[in-house]
Amino acid sequence: MARPETDVKSLDNVQLENLIENHRAKGATDRTLYIEALAEQAKRTGKGLDFATTMRVIKQAAAEKKYLSYGEIAAASGVDWNKVRYAIGPHLDSLLEYCHRNGLPLLTAIVVNKQNLQSGDLEAESLKGFVAGARKIGIPITDEKSFLRDQQRLVFEWAKAPTFQ
Repeated sequence: MARPETDVKSLDNVQLENLIENHRAKGATDRTLYIEALAEQAKRTGKGLDFATTMRVIKQAAAEKKYLSYGEIAAASGVDWNKVRYAIGPHLDSLLEYCHRNGLPLLTAIVVNKQNLQSGDLEAESLKGFVAGARKIGIPITDEKSFLRDQQRLVFEWAKAPTFQ
């Protein structure tokens, strides 16, 4: 007998977290349900930050070979930066994992502090968060700044490819 499809939107927060953790424990992070659950969790915890909107604006910036600020991510979702500044890290971590699980480059690598839009540098705390998110999903990192630069290069190369989505 086939299992009924789970509607992640109908789950409460505890059920949603359990679903995500169960998929991680079973190594089933490539399943569609897991990806849907990540997106739903990001939507719920993002304080108005929208997963799909963030993906869209990052892809657009990548296509233009531009870095994007955290504030621009908030503005794209129509939320005040001051209200989401503590939610943006977890929001981008979910997106980072989503990218990794879907065979995309780590698109969040081009989201930087406003003062670094020209250089693509990350402030120490932001770099620490980006690297922690990557390590959490199993990516080994020895040189953090080189890792960031490599990921940024991969994002821009991906956006130039004829198969760009």
